[in-house]
Amino acid sequence: MKSLKLLVVLMLFGHVGAVGAPSKSAAPRDVCNCKGYSGPGGPCYAGPGGAAYDGPGGPAYRGPGGACYAGPGGREYNGPGGAVYDGPGGPRYNGPGGPRYDGPGGPAYDAPGGAAYSGPGGACYAGPGGPCYSGPGGTGEQCPEICE
Repeated sequence: MKSLKLLVVLMLFGHVGAVGAPSKSAAPRDVCNCKGYSGPGGPCYAGPGGAAYDGPGGPAYRGPGGACYAGPGGREYNGPGGAVYDGPGGPRYNGPGGPRYDGPGGPAYDAPGGAAYSGPGGACYAGPGGPCYSGPGGTGEQCPEICE
């Protein structure tokens, strides 16, 4: 009888611990530049408790020390040497030869046959059923980084 009570208690506490825990699939890939459904419960909801909340202590906080801080040393710093620098040589440079170049033959080319095509059937399609769809019922988790 004791083992049955223990089992029931463990089941109850195990269940309570899982309630309210956000599932991995509900969290957006990039809370700093979240794209997708931003209503309550959506992967880009920025209200208190949301996966993209940008207030103090939130996963998308933009103040010093926050995950989305854009000052020197921050993850979103766009000056030379920054993780989101879009000038020549930067990881987000979109000129010829850059990793975000969207002209013919470029890695971010958004036309039929291009790696970043956003039309139906494309790798960056954000409509229902597409890899970047994050509206009701979608998470956008399969969206390639080049689409962001």
